[in-house]
Amino acid sequence: MKVKNSICLIITALFLGRCGKDEKVQLEKDAQLMAVLECEARQLKEERFDAANEIRFMEDSLAKHHIALTASQSKHIDSVKNEYTLRTGQLANKITKTMDSLFAVSYQTPEQRQTFDAAVEKRLQEVCK
Repeated sequence: MKVKNSICLIITALFLGRCGKDEKVQLEKDAQLMAVLECEARQLKEERFDAANEIRFMEDSLAKHHIALTASQSKHIDSVKNEYTLRTGQLANKITKTMDSLFAVSYQTPEQRQTFDAAVEKRLQEVCK
């Protein structure tokens, strides 16, 4: 009986230890995913700011010389704005859906979310340089 109980105890300990390892591996995968998405969002934000600055510079230069935007320039500006609006919306939806899914399944308690946030921040420092 003692041997049977000992074997059950060992198997349970191994199973519980394995669960902890699996959870840690999953946390790292989830943190990597969110870090990549957040890095992508930061890069897109920088691209948007750069594009906006270029557009402002062009408009200011033309205004300084009392030259109006041509129809093609205006169309190009609108196209750039629409492109960034679309990309930003798509990425925001992707991030929101990913977070909702992760929080619904794996990170339901405040403690789990804090652990997740810390892991994401750590990965973000490595991924988004």
